[in-house]
Amino acid sequence: MSTSIEIGASYKKRYGLNVVGKDGVTTTVAIPPEVIDRKAEEVGLNAEEFIGRYKAITHYDNFDGVFYTFERVACGDE
Repeated sequence: MSTSIEIGASYKKRYGLNVVGKDGVTTTVAIPPEVIDRKAEEVGLNAEEFIGRYKAITHYDNFDGVFYTFERVACGDE
């Protein structure tokens, strides 16, 4: 599946990057809360439930652009 995104037609928000974890080996990137709220609503959850049940997947082939999707985390109690 190939997805093309027109950068000029996108929303822009700027966030700082934070390095966390042992020896600074993990970088966290913020996803705008509006995105989380919309995706949570699509699957019938509130934002906190969505964050606990889904993970963000980063798609890229170069560093000129990054595309995120969300994937449900397998839970043993569901």
